[in-house]
Amino acid sequence: MQKVVAVIDDELEMEDLYELILEKQIKRGLINLKFFSDSRKFLSWFKDNQPDLILSDINMPHLDGPEVMKLVRKTGSGIPTYFVSGYAESEYARAMKELGVYRFISKPMNFSHVQSLIEYDLGILAANL
Repeated sequence: MQKVVAVIDDELEMEDLYELILEKQIKRGLINLKFFSDSRKFLSWFKDNQPDLILSDINMPHLDGPEVMKLVRKTGSGIPTYFVSGYAESEYARAMKELGVYRFISKPMNFSHVQSLIEYDLGILAANL
């Protein structure tokens, strides 16, 4: 069954990066990657769609990562969520705990580590690749 991964990041080049990180899973139809460069567009999409995993940048224009997650959590959703940032995790530890964020990924990213975390949290076994 295909899993939907929603990425929210105002840096457009991050879409190519996530496509590279998840290339094998996308090609095999295990993951459908949805990229949003504007958090407001994600929230509009989210009204009618339920991703299996959300990866969100923290600092973005309009609504930042914690603000987006507050709105997602208000719906009662427990979707696994990662915060991705170039800032130190300790700066966001309280917000992460309050919002039920699963993981913090530091930029620059270790591709194989991020790939392994996503596969693990989505229950995609390496044998499927």
